Amino acid sequence: IYKDAKPDEILRKIFENLEKKITLEMREEIKRQNKTFFEILTMASIVEKEAPDASSMAKVADIFWRRLNMKWALQSCATVNYITGKTTPAVSLVDTQIDSPYNTYKYRGLPPGPITMPEPLAIDQVLNHSKTNYLYFCAKDDFSGYHNYSSTLAQHLAFARKYHLA
Repeated sequence: IYKDAKPDEILRKIFENLEKKITLEMREEIKRQNKTFFEILTMASIVEKEAPDASSMAKVADIFWRRLNMKWALQSCATVNYITGKTTPAVSLVDTQIDSPYNTYKYRGLPPGPITMPEPLAIDQVLNHSKTNYLYFCAKDDFSGYHNYSSTLAQHLAFARKYHLA
């Protein structure tokens, strides 16, 4: 990309590059799951910001898809950080009240669009996520990106107290 490139030229290059990275198998899986590429791209952008590696991405994607199916809010710190510009592993109560369609604590469903341009690894993990019983994850407070996973709210709150309120 040249220094004097216009925004539409930059976006065209970004999407051309992404187009080359999306495999035929990924495209077929998107159709099989009855989802749109934009939904997958949006979810992958959130998952990539929430999780540091493929295994974590697969678990977080499973949790988020299940929350959407249950009509729950995603409650992603990554989307709130996108609004605020912060990079904290947990967001404040005040931040969760920001009125933005990207605030997945306040509004259910996927946000209006991606919060980053996700890598193919994140897209793959969103399409081929783990099958777990987890409904929650809590980021460790060491900025490693790794999480504790839990199936109950009580377990989740115990991890939250340990890592963010202690």
